[in-house]
Amino acid sequence: MNYNAYEILGLTESATQEEIDARYNQLKAQYQKDRFAVGEAGEEASEKLQQLEVAYRDIMAQRSEQSQQSSFVGDEDYSAIQQLITDGKLDEAQTKLDERVTRDAEWHYIQSILFYKRNWFLESKRQLELACEMEPNNERYKQSLDKLTKILASNTISPDQLRTTSRPIDDGPRVGAGNGTCTGSSCTDCLLCNACCNCCQCMGGGGC
Repeated sequence: MNYNAYEILGLTESATQEEIDARYNQLKAQYQKDRFAVGEAGEEASEKLQQLEVAYRDIMAQRSEQSQQSSFVGDEDYSAIQQLITDGKLDEAQTKLDERVTRDAEWHYIQSILFYKRNWFLESKRQLELACEMEPNNERYKQSLDKLTKILASNTISPDQLRTTSRPIDDGPRVGAGNGTCTGSSCTDCLLCNACCNCCQCMGGGGC
């Protein structure tokens, strides 16, 4: 970030997530009320509201990325892919991930990081949801999903940013999953419209 987003919220980088959320909600309610004031007061409140939304989005995005990077736990099966992501070699990391036959919860988690790095936020969220479904007690997955959900719920990401520049890869069959579950690949159109793939079923490798 080229500015201190925490200062806009009146906080420091050591603030907890709970403090950030509470301060954001407090200021948002205040500015939303004050923006209807007449004259410069209303204009100033509207400007501050916009600055607040951008600052909160940037803080959440920064913390989400830091959490994902620090959550690499040295799993030998994925260590080479994790290193490629850390080095910014996303295409190579994706190729190696695609080559894996077993697609367990960690596979979907790492796929979510790759999508996130490309700003494919909805696809990233879907992959995190799949990881959480497969390992519902994994705190790492749940925390990442919670942070990304808050970013999307803040309404600070434009529709254009939610669209992918190319079609996400087919996830293929998941461990322990049947063919009736959407994977976030062939159902991309539904994801973009509904933020989740609950409107149709993917049959085999076909479309919605």
